[in-house]
Amino acid sequence: MKNQSKLSIHGIRYILRMCMQLLFQIGIILIAAGTVSIGRQLPVYFIILAGSYITELCVISFHNPEVLNERVKNIKAGTKSWDKILLSLYVIFTFVVMNVFIGLDIRFGWPHIGFNCFYTGLALYVFSVVISTKSLLTNKYFESSSRIQTERNQTVISTGIYAVVRHPGYSSIILWALSIPLLTGAIYTFIPSAVIAMLIFIRTCLEDRMLKRELEGYREYSCKVKYRLIPYIW
Repeated sequence: MKNQSKLSIHGIRYILRMCMQLLFQIGIILIAAGTVSIGRQLPVYFIILAGSYITELCVISFHNPEVLNERVKNIKAGTKSWDKILLSLYVIFTFVVMNVFIGLDIRFGWPHIGFNCFYTGLALYVFSVVISTKSLLTNKYFESSSRIQTERNQTVISTGIYAVVRHPGYSSIILWALSIPLLTGAIYTFIPSAVIAMLIFIRTCLEDRMLKRELEGYREYSCKVKYRLIPYIW
């Protein structure tokens, strides 16, 4: 069902920021590569990246614009001090380091992953976007930083994909990080991918502990939905 709230100026600003973020990532790759002669695989990756951004933003704008209105500011009052550090590291590795490695792969001709792995990467990437979109559609409290949103009377979200794992948004990030080396063929991007996955695991542990301690009903929810990120595993 379509959300009754409307996209505000804050939501529009967030969409514009995402567009600039997309251009920034492509720019970092080209600068690191030192050339616009990047073969055929990276342009396909750019198209997939742009397509996923546009699709997700359009879907969320129509069905749950409230979450875009609230996400314009990364760090809000009440954000935990540990998350300010983790979020900063996440942004650096996701939007800078990862893309620098992709570009340097072109510049220095590093060992390349065969194109036969591209479709595996594409499947992981699409799956990550689906999970991310479902999380944003279900959870109106889905913000960039870890905090208790007392000013919005935050409650536990336990429906939809949140009935499978407690932190599906973080699950989508790990799938995304694993997909990028396969999509781009840049084997050394597994290094920042591993760092990003580690940051997400740490953030999940700390945020889960915070929610159990500070969000009413979350401890009971965690007893019902036992897995944090990966069904039947953890």
